[in-house]
Amino acid sequence: MEQTRLVDTECRAELPLSCLLVHGLGGGPYELEPLADSLRKAGHLVLSLTLPGHEKTGGWVMPASRWQDWSHAVEQGFDQLATHGRPVAVVGFSTGGTLALWLSLSRPVARLVLLAPFLAIRHAHRVPLFKPEQYLRWLSWFVPHVPRFSPPIRDREARHLFAREERFRTFNLAATLSALNLIQQLKPRLSEVAVPTLILQGRRDSVVEPRGAQAIFDAIGTSNRSLIWLDRSDHLMVVDHDRAEVLERVQTFLS
Repeated sequence: MEQTRLVDTECRAELPLSCLLVHGLGGGPYELEPLADSLRKAGHLVLSLTLPGHEKTGGWVMPASRWQDWSHAVEQGFDQLATHGRPVAVVGFSTGGTLALWLSLSRPVARLVLLAPFLAIRHAHRVPLFKPEQYLRWLSWFVPHVPRFSPPIRDREARHLFAREERFRTFNLAATLSALNLIQQLKPRLSEVAVPTLILQGRRDSVVEPRGAQAIFDAIGTSNRSLIWLDRSDHLMVVDHDRAEVLERVQTFLS
């Protein structure tokens, strides 16, 4: 089901745009590579960031990093693109979506695209007694890293190909806790987000809570917003069953 609000035609972005792409926690630009290629072919100027602590210089183990450092890198990327004189759109995947929302509070973002935005861990509401971050904090005292499993993709062929990427084989719990801290900072300010926004969310997402997409849609302070539900996709929607629709929806929104 698609949820939308009336789009103000006077807010339509001019082509081409500058597009800042922000990957997810423990990931890298490879998560959004098909979308980056699609946007470049359409004539957009694309900068696909690698967030601090995600450079893959230390092997397979993800190092600790903080959301403040990620946010600073995103601000620098935006400012770099803004020098080209084009409106700057920001595309954020998972934690990159959280960072994109935070950026829009301090920079003149022309358009926001949020792909499976991270507002809560999947099934976190089932954790008894304590908040998930409390469990993670206790666990991090003893085990700073937890293993990553198969890529969250429902398309078997795409999952097999994606598993070959040079990605971290662990999650760093300190970095995960920092991402949760960013969410707590962002939630009270969602109503301040006044940027035209497209949200895409897979119903079969096994990483983030899909209801977070609905919560963002309901809370942000712009009438120019759309929420698209993808029935066949897990978390990495850009390479999953609905990938063609994802690319088409983003292209249409940005043009």
